[in-house]
Amino acid sequence: MRVTLSWLKEYVEILESAEEIASLLTHQGLEVSSCTPIRPDLDGVTTCRILSEERHPEVEKLWVCRVDAGRGERVVLCGAPNVKRGAIAVLASPGARLADGKTIEAVSIRGILSEGLLCSEAELGLSEDYAGILLLSDDVSVGRNLTEALSLEDYVLDVEITPNRPDCLCVLGIAREIAAKKGLRLMYPEIAIREDVAPAAEVSSVKVLAPDLCHRYVARILSGVRIAPSPFWLRRRLSLVGLRPINNVVDATNFVMWEFGQPLHAFDMDRLQEQRIVVRRANQGEKLTTLDGTERGLSPEDLLICDARIPVALAGIMGGQESEIKEDTVRILLESAFFEPRGIRRTAKRLGLSTEASYRFEREIDKEGVLRAGNRAVQIMLSLAGGSLLAGALDVYPNPYRPRSIGLTVSGTNRLLGTSLERKEIHRILTSLEFRVTSAGEEALDVTPPPFRPDIREATDLTEEVARLHGYDRIPTQMPRAPLSVPVVDPEMRAEERIRDLLIGLGFQEVVQYSFVSHDRIELMGFSSGDARSRPVALQNPLSEAQSVLRTTLVSSLLDTVSRNLRRNNRDLQLFELGRVFLPSSKGALPEQKKMLAVVLSGRRYPDQWNQPPGGVDAYDLKGVIEVLLDAFGVQDFEWTPLGQISSLHPGCSGDILMKTTKVGYAGRLHPLLQERFEIDQDVYLFELQFDCFLGDEVMQKVYRPIGRFPSVQRDIALVMDEGTPFRQVMKEMWAATETSAVKIELFDVYQGPPVPDGRKSLAFRITYQDPSRTLTDEEVNALQGRFLDRVLPMLKAQLR
Repeated sequence: MRVTLSWLKEYVEILESAEEIASLLTHQGLEVSSCTPIRPDLDGVTTCRILSEERHPEVEKLWVCRVDAGRGERVVLCGAPNVKRGAIAVLASPGARLADGKTIEAVSIRGILSEGLLCSEAELGLSEDYAGILLLSDDVSVGRNLTEALSLEDYVLDVEITPNRPDCLCVLGIAREIAAKKGLRLMYPEIAIREDVAPAAEVSSVKVLAPDLCHRYVARILSGVRIAPSPFWLRRRLSLVGLRPINNVVDATNFVMWEFGQPLHAFDMDRLQEQRIVVRRANQGEKLTTLDGTERGLSPEDLLICDARIPVALAGIMGGQESEIKEDTVRILLESAFFEPRGIRRTAKRLGLSTEASYRFEREIDKEGVLRAGNRAVQIMLSLAGGSLLAGALDVYPNPYRPRSIGLTVSGTNRLLGTSLERKEIHRILTSLEFRVTSAGEEALDVTPPPFRPDIREATDLTEEVARLHGYDRIPTQMPRAPLSVPVVDPEMRAEERIRDLLIGLGFQEVVQYSFVSHDRIELMGFSSGDARSRPVALQNPLSEAQSVLRTTLVSSLLDTVSRNLRRNNRDLQLFELGRVFLPSSKGALPEQKKMLAVVLSGRRYPDQWNQPPGGVDAYDLKGVIEVLLDAFGVQDFEWTPLGQISSLHPGCSGDILMKTTKVGYAGRLHPLLQERFEIDQDVYLFELQFDCFLGDEVMQKVYRPIGRFPSVQRDIALVMDEGTPFRQVMKEMWAATETSAVKIELFDVYQGPPVPDGRKSLAFRITYQDPSRTLTDEEVNALQGRFLDRVLPMLKAQLR
C-alpha cells in the first residue's frame, strides 16, 4: 500500500518527518518497507503567464508566444496544440535542465529567437503525457519555482499491510493509526452533494439475485458529464501511488478507492441494456471480455454485474468492455458495493486475475461505508466532469451489518500483556481507534468494533489493539516464573521411550510412515475373512489409490520400505516402527485405534570381516529381539504357539505370541510368495506385537536384590525327553520344581543321536544354588538336587542321561 505524506496530512496533523512517521507506523504493526523522497530537480523552471500567441510566419505548426515569468516579457516558440492566451504555464529558462538531462538553450528558428521552453508533464518528469504543455490553475502565482508552486516535494511510504488489516488499505486507515497514536482527531473529508429533482429510481433499478455473494449494492446516477483528462493534482497523486491516470471519471473512482478503501466502478449508462443492473451468478459456459481485452470463461461460482441481457463486469474484480467509460459518455451509473470475500478470492484465483479492487474485496471492506464512499466519488466527479446527480441512491442491502459487542476486563488485559494499565487508559486507546466502549461493571468494558475492523472477533484481539497503541516497547520484560515440581511421566510415554532405546541399542533404525496404505497391501497380508484386520477403513477423500485405506497392520508399510531399500542396494536392514493401526468398529463411525510395535530383519548378521563367519540373520535373531524386549519389561508369562491363519508368513518358520492364552502378536519368516510380490529377493524375518503387552498386569517390576556374599554351587544334569517338547515349557516346569536356593538355570547343550533314541533329545542344564545367609554344604546341595529331580522328571516325562 503506497501513500504519500502530503496525502496523509490532509486527514491528520503531521509535524514529524517522514522517517519518524514510518517508524511510528512500524512500531504499531504496519511495517513501512521504504520511505522514498520525491524531489524533482527543476531549478530554472518557473510558472509563467502566456500573454499572447501568434502563428510563426514561416513554420505553420509553431506558435510565437509572449510570456511573463515575473522578470519581464520574453518570446518563446511552442508547438503544443493547447497553447492559449492568459493561461498559466511552465517555462524552462535557458540553463535549466529537464528530466531527461537535456539543458535548455536559447535557439533561433527561422529568424525568431526562442528564450526558453514551455514544458509538458513528460519533459518535467511528472508523467508520461506529451500531448501538450502543462497548464495550471489560474490561482497559481507567476514567477514561482515550479517545485514550490505545486508542492512537488513529497515522500512515498510503502506500507506492508497484513491480511487481517483491510482497514489500512486506504489513506484514511493509515491516517487513523497516526491520529490514534498521537492522540489527534482524524479529519474526514466533508461530503456535500446537491441532488437533482428527478429521482434515480425512475430511470434505473438494481436487482440482486445472489444475496449470499453480494451483501450490498449501491448505485448513483449522474447525467450531463464531460469526459476529459483529470487536473494535474489528481493525476500527480495517483501516479505517485502507482495508479495510471485515465480520465476524470475513472480517476475519481481510483482516488476514492485509495482514500476510503472502497473499490468503485463507473458504467456508461447508455451502454447498459434497459439502463438497469442485475447482480447474479454466471451461467455455466458464459463468457465475458474484460477491460484488459481478454475473453474469460465463467462458472456458476463467479458473480457477475449484468444489464438486462448480458454481463458487463466481473463483480469486484474488473469491468467489461461493453460498458466502459469513453470520451462520448454523458450518463454514468456509479457502482459501490460489498461482495462476499471468499467468492471474490475464489474467482480471482481461478482466473489468475488479481486487481486492486479484488485485493480489497478479498480481505473484506467496510460494509457500512459503501454509500459514503459512493457519495464521495460523486462529489469529485461533479467538480471535475460537471453534470448533475439524480435524486436518491439505489441501495439494495439484503444482508445488513449487525454490530457485535465483545466483553473485556482490565485485569484480563493486564494479565495477558504483563502491564498495569488503568481502565481509563484502555478506554482511551480503544475509543481513539473508533471503537464504541461502554461500562459493564467495576473493571469490565463492553466494546463494539467499528464495521471497518472485521478482524476484531474476541477479547484477545482487543488486547492486541491495546498493546499496539500503548507501545510494545513499553511492555515490561520479565523472566517467566514456573513452580518446580517433579514431572509425572505418562507410563505409556515412558514405555515408548524405553522400547526405542532398547531397539536402537540393538542396532535398529526407526521409521515413521503414513497411516494411509493401498487396499491390496492389506489383502496380501493374508488375514482371514473373520479377522478385523482384513477389513480396512476406507478414506472418503483419498489423496491417491496408493493411500486409500487406513492401515490395519504396520508390517505392510515396513515391507514396502524393505523393498525400496533393496532396490537401492541397501541390503542389511534392521527396522522398527511404533505406531497406530486402525480397525473397523461396530460401535460407531470412528475406527478403533491400537498401538503396535513391528520389527523387520533382513540381510547379514555381521558385516563381512576376517574374524566373523559369513551368514545372514535367521529366526533365532528375531526370537532373541522379542525376548530381550519382553525381558526388559519383566514379562515372564508368554509362550509361542503354531501360527494361525496368516498366509503372509512361512508356515514352517513362524508362530503366534501368547500372554496368558491371549494372542498379542505373531512372528516368523516372510512367505516366499509374498517376497516375490513385494520384489524382495532375500529372506525377511518380522514380528508385530501389541503395545499393551508392555503395559499390562503381566509386566513385572524389577526388584533389586544384592549380590550374594556366600559361595555358590553348580550342578549339571542332562535330561532326555520328547523332541517335540517346547523349551519354554521345559524351563517353566524346571523353575516350578526348584526351591528358593536355586538362583540360575542355564541350558548349555542340546544333543540328538546315538545313544539317545529316535524321537528324543537330550538337554544339558547347569543349575546354580546359593543361600543369601550362609555357605551351603555338599550334602545340602545334593538333597536340593534330589528333590528337584523327583519333581521335574515326571512333569517332563524325562529321564536322566
